[in-house]
Amino acid sequence: MANIKAITWKSILALLIIVFIPFGLMLWIRMHQSTGFAVTELIAYPLLFGGGSIILLLLLKKFLLKEKLSDFNTGEGSWSSDIGWGLLLTIIYFVLFFVERLTLVHLLPFRSNTELMQLMLDMRENALLVMLWFGPVLWIGIALYEELIRVFLLLSLWKWSENKVWIGFTILLSAAIIGLAHWSQGPYGIVTIGIKSIVIGYFFYKKRRLMPLVYAHVLYDGLQVGMFLLTYEN
Repeated sequence: MANIKAITWKSILALLIIVFIPFGLMLWIRMHQSTGFAVTELIAYPLLFGGGSIILLLLLKKFLLKEKLSDFNTGEGSWSSDIGWGLLLTIIYFVLFFVERLTLVHLLPFRSNTELMQLMLDMRENALLVMLWFGPVLWIGIALYEELIRVFLLLSLWKWSENKVWIGFTILLSAAIIGLAHWSQGPYGIVTIGIKSIVIGYFFYKKRRLMPLVYAHVLYDGLQVGMFLLTYEN
């Protein structure tokens, strides 16, 4: 019983440090600050906050929780199968994207971040910034960070119970948290990202592989931003 209690308080502490406190602060900032956040969100925020959070998560997992880093990839697979699953998830994301555009876009308001869009257009004029965004920012500060947080949250909650109802609830809970983290995109963004997060949570429950989620995240975001930069005219 003492061991179970130790695991519980350590898991709760790690979740507070890595997930709930940072996401709560992020949500508060996005609810109360409508301008001036795009610059940090585009370059500095993902690299500094996302990269720093990854390092902190790995340290907590190793020294506080005494867990193996390989826990993120306990399912059977290889680098080639991870890429294959990542491509399939990307296709699913885009299918959901087009279906949501045909349905939910008429029901839920979308909040366009014009400041962020303009900053991306300004970035288009600087090859170094473009390389930086499509390189470490996208791969580490956005995709790896968000998917590690998602997987860490799910695995932490799944340690408490293997009941299928609890598993389903935690997948919905993680989807709600990830969706609300995108508050700046309005109700449409929150709901659609939440829907994709349910798919991601179920996929990870079945496969227990982190990298397909990272590959799909990079491809989905990268293709959208790439098309925007190539086709948008001032």
